[in-house]
This record gives sequence, structure tokens and C-alpha cells, in this order.
Amino acid sequence: MYHRYEFFFQRLPRPFVRFLRDSYLALLDLRDRVTGKAGALTPPRSLHFIGGGDFESIGEVFLGHFIKVGGLKENETVLDIGCGTGRMAIPMMKYLSDSGRYRGFDISKKAIAWCQRAIASRKPNFKFYYANIYNKEYNPRGKVSAAEYRFPCDDNSVDFAFATSVFTHMRRGEVERYLAELNRTLKPSGRAMVSFFILDEENRRLVKEGRAVYDFVHDLGDCLTVDPHTPERATAFTLDDLNAMVAKAGLKIEQPILYGSWSGRKSMLDAQDIVIVYRRS
Repeated sequence: MYHRYEFFFQRLPRPFVRFLRDSYLALLDLRDRVTGKAGALTPPRSLHFIGGGDFESIGEVFLGHFIKVGGLKENETVLDIGCGTGRMAIPMMKYLSDSGRYRGFDISKKAIAWCQRAIASRKPNFKFYYANIYNKEYNPRGKVSAAEYRFPCDDNSVDFAFATSVFTHMRRGEVERYLAELNRTLKPSGRAMVSFFILDEENRRLVKEGRAVYDFVHDLGDCLTVDPHTPERATAFTLDDLNAMVAKAGLKIEQPILYGSWSGRKSMLDAQDIVIVYRRS
């Protein structure tokens, strides 16, 4: 069933919801510091944007996905789109070799500062970049439009890129720009693993039956959302729109799409729907 708490929090002002969340996480951070639980590579919870579950275990699980499904090699150049506090970067520290490279960017200045202090200081082949991109939910004071942002990578320089729970908080023009940037930055043999909420026929049926976690009832024309006032809380695209955006960017989807559990169907990999894209030959 669609979670009832979503209806409750959707009606509260977003600044108030963020205040409640940040206050609660700050108390947990204080507890970790007092008890000595927080380690050198344990970022403050208050810097996390999205996603529940255990920080370390989720990073390890996704590293396994990147290797087994995405074909990530130890000596490759990696781009982390929306790196946050290094949930994926930290397990990569022990996987990537000295000849491998990691590049990550995020819209949270504090998260990037933490990654530079805790990770880049230990691994010179890991670089982090602050992108002051506007997002109504996560960076309402941002100065740069995601629809105009240029990834901090040279042309044809990235072997493997990923965006987990990033495109699920963006509108169509912004997603189209990021896909175009993937086409620019990926090597001819490069590939990217990105997550979406996809409304194909099966997912639409499950949503209608009330079995999904999210009910994307608001169609804004360029995306569907759970909250018309703050669409970036969670956005979805129809399968036809996804195919059109990927084709427009000069990319192709590797079949099959790995549908997730958010809709109530049996997960093929994760909660969100996972799509692997690569450049057209």
C-alpha cells in the first residue's frame, strides 16, 4: 500500500519537514560522537540528502552492482553524479587501483567539503566538485540550472558513470541535459548506470492498485510527481518519454531495464528502476 505517512508529510511545509529531519539527524550525530561510534569515514547523518538504510552497507551493495552489472574495472575512470557524502565513493576507495580515477559532484557544499577532507585527503585520485545547482527540494538557493550544467569532466574521458536517486528528483529538461552530458563525457566504450521511477504498463497497473510506495498522480507535462508544489521530491517518467530522452541524447538503453521494488513488483536489483545506457556506435 502507498505509505500513509507520505500523505501526511506532503501536506506539511517543506522547510518545516527539513527542519524536523535535520534536528532529528543532528541528535543522532551527537549520540554517535559521544559514544565514539562515528569514525573517520563516517559522515554526519545531517549531511545526507536522501535514502534510508545503513550508509555503509548500501554503498557496499551498490559497488557490487557496479562491478557485476555495470562491468566496473579497478583501473577505470568513474563519474559519480550526485555523490553526496561519499556513500559510493568510500567503498570504491579500496576497489579502484592507483591507475583508476574517481570524480564526484554534488549540490551540497557541506557534503563536498566533508568528502574533500575525509576522502580526497587520503586518496589523491579521488576528486570532488561542488555544483551550486538549483533544486527546489534540495538546494533552493542554487544559482545554476541543471538544464545548463556542464559535468566536471573532459570529453570522452569517463569509463563508468552512475546516478543513483538523482534523476528521480529532476524534471525533464534537466534529465535531458544530464543525459547529453553523459554522451559527451563517456568514452566510446563507456556506460552509465542510472536510476529512475518508470511508469511502464506494469508499474502503472501496480500504482493504480495501491501497491506502490509512490503515487505519481500529478502530471506536470514534463514529468509526473507526488507533489505538485515541490515536484523534485520525487519525479517519474513514462517509458515512452524515457526512451525519447535517451535517444535525443544520442544514447541507447541496454536491455532489459532492471525494474525495482518501489512499484510493488519483484525487484530485479534495487528499489528504484535501474537503466544502463551507453553511446551509440
